[in-house]
Amino acid sequence: MKKHIIPAFVVAAAFIADLVTKNLALKHLGFYDRYDFFGGFVRFDLTYNQGGVFGIMQGYKNFFLIVSVIVLLIMVAYYFYEKLMPALFRVAMALIIGGALGNIYDRLIPGTFNIADAVIIAGAILLVIVVYMEDKRRLAEKEN
Repeated sequence: MKKHIIPAFVVAAAFIADLVTKNLALKHLGFYDRYDFFGGFVRFDLTYNQGGVFGIMQGYKNFFLIVSVIVLLIMVAYYFYEKLMPALFRVAMALIIGGALGNIYDRLIPGTFNIADAVIIAGAILLVIVVYMEDKRRLAEKEN
């Protein structure tokens, strides 16, 4: 049970960070306000997305809600199914799960661009790295 404490914290932190940044954006950014940092390399503006990642398929909010719930259920099941993966695997999965929760919330209560998408991408990249490293380790064990 102890091995699930850090992932539970990561899920909660990702979800809370997503909610906080959405509320800050709604509170401090007007519809036409734009704040550029680092010569425009980073930009904050208020954007509503009724579609998928990067604004694809606008207007299909219910479709993406269903997909998000299905992905969440699959990720939770996979998290508990894979018992031999290292702690970094659990953290990667927790990032994806926390981001999926943020996206589900966003589909139910319209919001802005969010941390959820960034957390999901970070978790997915970390998951690919962990699975690659674990496969490499298992292959080395078989050879010995």
